[in-house]
Amino acid sequence: MINEKDLKICKNDVLLVAAIIALCVVAAVLPFFFSSEGESVLIYVNGELYAEKSLGENSETDVDGLMRVVIKNGEAFVVDSVCPNGSCEHSAPVSDSGESIICLPNKILIKIAGEGEMDAVSG
Repeated sequence: MINEKDLKICKNDVLLVAAIIALCVVAAVLPFFFSSEGESVLIYVNGELYAEKSLGENSETDVDGLMRVVIKNGEAFVVDSVCPNGSCEHSAPVSDSGESIICLPNKILIKIAGEGEMDAVSG
């Protein structure tokens, strides 16, 4: 039988919830302090480097007729994808080191690389 005393919230429960909330806030805010501005856009098709473009120069790249990657004002984004649902077209533009846009149906990865970053894509 459940005792009413067992169902009451105690001091430790409140501390645990506060600690979890604090940890979530720190995890959400940390990337804003440690993100660095990207320098180049790496485009991979099937795990192989297809193209590398400077993030500082406006350009358009056709990726095997599957999509166009546009670099404009220091941001990279996808237009005209042949994906069934076009989710990569609806992705937010990327500009910070480590950010990426992934198109699973076409097996395309668009990744922003920055200074001193080591890059590896395993296929």
